[in-house]
Amino acid sequence: MSNIIAKKALGQNFLTDMNTVAMIAEAADIGPDDNVLEIGPGLGVLTHVLAEKAGHVTAIELDERLFHKLNRELHYKNLDIILGDALKFPYEKLENKVKVVANLPYYISTPLISRLIDARENIITMVLMLQKEVAERLTASPGGKEYGYMTVMVRLYADAKMMFTVSKEAFDPVPKVDSAVIRLDVLDKPAAPCRHYALFEKVVSASFSQRRKTLRNTLKGSRLFTPEGIAALEKSGIDPGRRAETLSIAEFAQLTDFLADYRSP
Repeated sequence: MSNIIAKKALGQNFLTDMNTVAMIAEAADIGPDDNVLEIGPGLGVLTHVLAEKAGHVTAIELDERLFHKLNRELHYKNLDIILGDALKFPYEKLENKVKVVANLPYYISTPLISRLIDARENIITMVLMLQKEVAERLTASPGGKEYGYMTVMVRLYADAKMMFTVSKEAFDPVPKVDSAVIRLDVLDKPAAPCRHYALFEKVVSASFSQRRKTLRNTLKGSRLFTPEGIAALEKSGIDPGRRAETLSIAEFAQLTDFLADYRSP
């Protein structure tokens, strides 16, 4: 066991269960032709396995103590360890497409996934360890309480699959909740055709802003569209009396394209 004490402020829970490590590597389907980007290597137990399997691994570590420990202990010619903040890393400047593998601190999981989705042109797939609740949200289907804004925005650009759950006992220190590993495979093109993807994000955000209200009321309250546009919602082919969690990604795209002609100045 390492003598490094986890920093609560950084949300650190070090993965120690080697069976889980092997399952993560298997879920990412790492081979000698792959370039892997590991976010948050921690004590390096997964980094070892990735470096053994991949053509090249870049590991980003925010904690300077762990950065120096990893450099002292891991000696692979195909491994680069970077001291840095994953939220600020220039993914868009990567020379080769990568497979991202990460055990994400719970407090940065949502902004970091958004950041990775924004950089999707340089990413093939992502295998992410998340709080189980977040994993269920990203893999949810329309109609349930887990389905929401992040579900739609991630699934517009990536196919999401729940791989397996992980007991909190697999970590040191033991977190309060269980985790899960999901795989996000970046799509060649968005899951639904839409003429106005920037507006799509605003429509989805507004629609989920008050989950108990109907689309008519949430979109009216957003002031994104003219009163004429809200009044014409019936013509969109989407019942304005529905709630956001019942809409598929394709229906959100259909709604966006219809309302684009009714943008408020």
